[in-house]
This record gives sequence, C-alpha cells and structure tokens, in this order.
Amino acid sequence: MNISAQTIIDELQANVDSSEGVIRVECSPAIAALIGTPIPSSAENREETITRPGFRVQVFMGSKPGAARAEATSKQNTIKEQFPELPVYMTYNAPNWKLTVGDFTTREEANLVKQQLQRAFPEFGQEMYLVSATIKMYSTASE
Repeated sequence: MNISAQTIIDELQANVDSSEGVIRVECSPAIAALIGTPIPSSAENREETITRPGFRVQVFMGSKPGAARAEATSKQNTIKEQFPELPVYMTYNAPNWKLTVGDFTTREEANLVKQQLQRAFPEFGQEMYLVSATIKMYSTASE
C-alpha cells in the first residue's frame, strides 16, 4: 500500500468542523516524500536461514596435530576454486578436523555431487562418503 504523502497531509489539514480544531502539518519535503512509503523490517533486509535434516559429502577427516587443519584448508580452497557454487564447511570437533560439502535434502542429490567430486579430485576419492547433517536452506523473506 503506497499512499501519497500529499493525500495524507491534505486529509489531516482539512477543516472538518471548526469545533474540532485545526491541524497544521509542517515538515520538510524529504519527510513528506517518506510518508506512505513502507519501511522494510530487518527480516526483509537480510537473508533468513532455515535448517533441516539432510546430507553432505564428507571429503576429509584428520586428527594429526597441525597437519590436519592445513590439509583441510588446502582441500577446502581447491574445492571452492572448482565448485564455487557449493558451500564447503570446515569443522573441528576435538581431535578431528572435518571438511564437508553441500546442503542436500536427499541422499541421491548428495551422491551425484559426491561422484562429481570424485571425478574432479580422484586423490580425495577414498575419503569421500555421505554423512547425515543439519543442512542450511536459504530463503529470502518475502516483501
């Protein structure tokens, strides 16, 4: 609903009955231009994240002090270069570093991407397998 500022100001200033008093509106033209313009809420200005159960492709897990984190970071960068559209997650749960890829709602989707990753990175192949995970589903708030 976009109401014209002039319409609102005119209605407020209209003399309905002299016994009710008179309203006089004084404001800058910039303020008047904002009247009737919907103000988006903070939820409309940001992307909302919804989570649900799903699957990811685990491409690495290691626990060697120092070396595991470096290897996970290296593999993460390599995957992001070739598949920038896929989210890549590096997590640490003592003593293990894990690297997982994707947010898939079905096992079939995850398996297809796993096969693509295995073809693209045969050196990672033996470590790759599907894992259950809480995945992120992105949706932008409607206006």
